[in-house]
Amino acid sequence: MNYLLIKSLHVATMVAWMGGMVLLSAIHLWLARTQCPRTDRETAVIAAVKRWDGSVTSPAMGLTWLFGIVAAWQGAWFSAPWLHAKLLLVILLSALHGMLSGALRRAAADPDRLPPAFARHAGAIVLVTMLVIVLLVIVKPF
Repeated sequence: MNYLLIKSLHVATMVAWMGGMVLLSAIHLWLARTQCPRTDRETAVIAAVKRWDGSVTSPAMGLTWLFGIVAAWQGAWFSAPWLHAKLLLVILLSALHGMLSGALRRAAADPDRLPPAFARHAGAIVLVTMLVIVLLVIVKPF
């Protein structure tokens, strides 16, 4: 496959994944401000975001990983220190995604459950980490 096509697919799926991560972060902030037990409208919003996460955000994360690994292989970058730093950050984002998805599943199952404390900072973590990753990829500082 053409390297530019792989790189474009990597960037496109990354945008979808990060958009879903921001949505997950926002829903947890919203849930922290709602009253327990939840209304039917709030329960419906949780269900909709859960469906979105399962059908868009999670597959986008998997495809981002796939296209990123293929691009790194095609570029012969696996020995590059900047890629190691990027991979560490992407692993952290993947773990955060799993934690946010799990917290949303638990919130859907238990209407009295509040989001975990870390979720209030998840949006900032996602945006700052994404900025650092983009800088690593574009500047390749080391």
